[in-house]
Amino acid sequence: MKKRDKTPYLATFSPEMTLFELVESSPSLLGVLSRLNVRLPFGDVTVAEMCQREGMDVALFLTICSMHADPSFRPSADLLTTDMLAGVTAYLRASHRYYAEYMLPHTEAHLDRILAYCDTLSQSALHNFYNNYSQYIVAHFEEEERNIFALSENPDSVTKADCSIFDMPHAEIDDCSNDIASLVFKNLPESAPTPLRCALLDHIYALRDDLRRHSDIEAYLLRPLVEKLIAQKR
Repeated sequence: MKKRDKTPYLATFSPEMTLFELVESSPSLLGVLSRLNVRLPFGDVTVAEMCQREGMDVALFLTICSMHADPSFRPSADLLTTDMLAGVTAYLRASHRYYAEYMLPHTEAHLDRILAYCDTLSQSALHNFYNNYSQYIVAHFEEEERNIFALSENPDSVTKADCSIFDMPHAEIDDCSNDIASLVFKNLPESAPTPLRCALLDHIYALRDDLRRHSDIEAYLLRPLVEKLIAQKR
């Protein structure tokens, strides 16, 4: 436990472990590497070597990995420094692109496959629901980038950043994800094959859980860093 006292990331992670060891300990971290566009193959490259090669802060990278690997993990605010802010916003921007360009369309493709087994009315209703859900998420991302990311990247404007944006919409996104899952469970006809239905649910829940980690990073990394920078400017 001593290591956690000196670092913002999980004690089980270290800069000396290889990327293979990191991913083997938590395969969900492949999504983190994907959105950061980390180059393959890994070979025996360590986390520290990869971060140096990709120009990343190793403590910040492992903190983000820790928050994805353990949903209950919270970095100590005392160990966060404002020089991490640029890296956090860069990661969150990359995450926004990852959701908009990969996860949302990928889930929609699975939805389209299963809607072929539904009547026209059900197809229209569920497809419209998913489109509204996707548009809401993307609009929220754009609001964050405009009212928080852009301002936090400009020292002269950071005091105008509105962190209250983080307070409510994420719960609504979570509720919408659960609503879609409920529709798939309860309202699709029996003719929809169970493997397709389960595959769609798997993607919906993966998207929901990844968005939860995204919200945690905003709440427990970005927000305290922005607030620290604002305090320094006052």
